[in-house]
Amino acid sequence: MGNPYFDNSDPGQRFQPGTVADGEAVDEKFDRIATGLDATYQDTQRALKFPYEEGAPSQEFTASALQRRNRVLGFDKDGNLALVSGFYARGDWQPNTKYFLNDVVRDPDTTNLYVSIAEHTSGATPDLGNAGKWYLAIDADTVRQARIEAVAARDLAIAWASQDPGPVDGTAYQSAKSYALQAQGSAYASLTSEQAVAAAETRIEGLEQNATDAANTATSKAGEASSSAQAAATSESNIKGVEQNVTTTAQQVATDAQTASDAAASAESVSQRINDTTTMDFLSFELNGPDLVAHFAGYSDASNFAVNAAGELEVTL
Repeated sequence: MGNPYFDNSDPGQRFQPGTVADGEAVDEKFDRIATGLDATYQDTQRALKFPYEEGAPSQEFTASALQRRNRVLGFDKDGNLALVSGFYARGDWQPNTKYFLNDVVRDPDTTNLYVSIAEHTSGATPDLGNAGKWYLAIDADTVRQARIEAVAARDLAIAWASQDPGPVDGTAYQSAKSYALQAQGSAYASLTSEQAVAAAETRIEGLEQNATDAANTATSKAGEASSSAQAAATSESNIKGVEQNVTTTAQQVATDAQTASDAAASAESVSQRINDTTTMDFLSFELNGPDLVAHFAGYSDASNFAVNAAGELEVTL
């Protein structure tokens, strides 16, 4: 492969020993060499250069193409050039195996994950505890415990959020859902109380109106009762007068009855006496009226007898 900066592989273009070189040919060749040097300088300035230090290890990589795949050039913990992988998983640790920087292996016994921090070849037994070769990236026991705690925290969070009814996790407190339901019930109760208060106020207003109407009615009825009382008093007075009249009339009737009874008794007596008087009494005396009256007066009160214009005897019973 020819030199891209200056190609002098053609023997015919070379200056041969013992020959005379043409000046223009010499100038042309030197120009081509200068151009190549300029190009070399530019490429060197753009190139990635590793520092050189006295006693520094070799920068040569001995890894095979299979070992270099998916890796990049980097630096190890000592700052030396090394093949680096972005945490390249190598599976379970294996004996007599070459490991590079950032190789990740799993301890088959503990399932912990380790990361290689130096290029090395493993021995016959695991040396994952060697801090110069490995560092513990993930402690499986810690992860498992954290997972258990996370699940417990998740379940507890769910319980605090939605458990109903009863306290959460043996505490004296209930979940947010329980308090929300209680608050909802209190809101309903408050609304019901407000409605009941409103209904009571309406009822009170109705009762107040009824009381006012009743008071007005009572006042009216009181007036009517007063008028009725006065009328009753007047009626009572009238009744007393009537009673007095009835009493007087009754007494008069009783008196009249007694008088009539007495008159009847007297008439009965006169009648009896007249019955007792024989015809001979009338025939044996030829008496005029007054004498006749005087005659019968002996049987009764003379005022009960009289002689009319015809000379006839009249008896008043």
